[in-house]
Amino acid sequence: MGVSAARQEALARAVWILLASGAAALLAASCSGTATSQAGAGKASSGDGGAISAEPGDAGPDAGPSSGADAGMPDGGSGSGGPGPWPTTNEMFGGAQGIKESPVVGMSTDESQNLWVATPSALYLMKPGATTFRRYTSSDGLHLADNPVVYNEDYCGGARGVHGSADGNGISTIVGGATGEVFVGYHGVLAIAGDCSDPPDQRHSGKLDRVRLRSDDTLEVKRFDMASTGMGLLYWHNRTVYRLLYDHKIHPHTLYVGTDHGVDMMHPDDYRDPAPGEWTGISIQQWMSDHLHVQICFDNDPVCVSGGEGNARMGDWRGLAISPDGDLWHAGRWSAGKIAWVDDLHEWSFRRGAQAYAEAFGWNGIPPVFPVPQLGDVVSLSAVAVAADGTAWFASSYFYGNGPAVPAPGSGLGIAHYLGGGRFEYLQPSDAGIAEQDVQDMVALPDGRLVLAGANSGLVFFDPVTRAHSSLRAGQGIPDDRVVQLELDTMVTPPALHVSTVGGAATLRSFP
Repeated sequence: MGVSAARQEALARAVWILLASGAAALLAASCSGTATSQAGAGKASSGDGGAISAEPGDAGPDAGPSSGADAGMPDGGSGSGGPGPWPTTNEMFGGAQGIKESPVVGMSTDESQNLWVATPSALYLMKPGATTFRRYTSSDGLHLADNPVVYNEDYCGGARGVHGSADGNGISTIVGGATGEVFVGYHGVLAIAGDCSDPPDQRHSGKLDRVRLRSDDTLEVKRFDMASTGMGLLYWHNRTVYRLLYDHKIHPHTLYVGTDHGVDMMHPDDYRDPAPGEWTGISIQQWMSDHLHVQICFDNDPVCVSGGEGNARMGDWRGLAISPDGDLWHAGRWSAGKIAWVDDLHEWSFRRGAQAYAEAFGWNGIPPVFPVPQLGDVVSLSAVAVAADGTAWFASSYFYGNGPAVPAPGSGLGIAHYLGGGRFEYLQPSDAGIAEQDVQDMVALPDGRLVLAGANSGLVFFDPVTRAHSSLRAGQGIPDDRVVQLELDTMVTPPALHVSTVGGAATLRSFP
């Protein structure tokens, strides 16, 4: 590790200049900044380029939880199995259990069945056997707006004293990880260019925390600062976390992060801080791969189609789901697809075309999930779920208004079932029993049914085979009809459906 940080960055830049031109013909080889900067046709490459070399030192040894600041932390298990430590009856949680704010934006369990709940301004923990939550805030180490990490950059010109934290919107979502572990996603400032020309504090806004519970119930908090790996730390696209997904079973302890721009894959057990004098770009590659996404070329823009930057559209990945083969479905504002699994972090990020995507909707003649007036129009996907038969289902919601590009009432659209070979079956939400067009979230149950959440109409349990459906409304087992997010814990039997709403949270173990 005797190469200086300046030399390492210079080498990474040189490799990028040398090889970027070879990326032009590869699928999804470039990005157009952020989800809101898609109209910049002809914009210079933002650095999601082709198969270039990693930053120097990427073959260095990994340091897992047994070393450094992680020493003494509990090892992750595979879940409790059986019914677990919680009641198998349906339970609701709110002010009486110690949740002081609303809305609830996330609810999850880790591999020791600790129950975690989040609001925009706090994280809550209820351990098995307890009846009330313990509340954690920035004073406990969470990197909310009033508790930034201070970075002295060894990249992007070397700015000093740079603040990195959530913006004023706070926590966006959470997911439970290994034993005593939860990941906390934050809202960030939208990127302007997504590179070193953005203000330093904005480059480091949002992101996520890995939170681990110490034996005295205090928190160890590590901030994961997402940047494009293998690019000399020149590109900072991902800021707001929309969805977190943790694999407990197929590829255990793999974390997926759906953001405003791309999807990251992380091996959080391998996290380590940079060693003294070591360039930040070395250690980061040993635990994170940033990033992948299927993109759509607006109106078949020729620059984009040929692999250049052009008028490409991608981002706002609110839907993530793991398929039975371990691949990752992702669904967002404009596009959707299936990322093929590979364990190697560098390979995962730098593959292109069919090597990266088992499915890529809206690319190279394959239709987008929903028919739209013009290729690249918003489809506003809110969720993707993999049913018990292995097929993928997609849902849409009015996150971006109900303009003509979003499936509208009476269009016969709103829910899409992927049949394979680029073919879809479409359903109106009303066909599944939802009393509105706006499907906020969706998960698949092991019994073959789908659970669909309305933005204002509670839950519907839908059987795709018989088309039978039943609803669950506020006061019938959930605290509010305004559902924010769903999560299904299959580490226990019967599975636990976690329901986050504007008015509180619920865990369902018995389904209508």
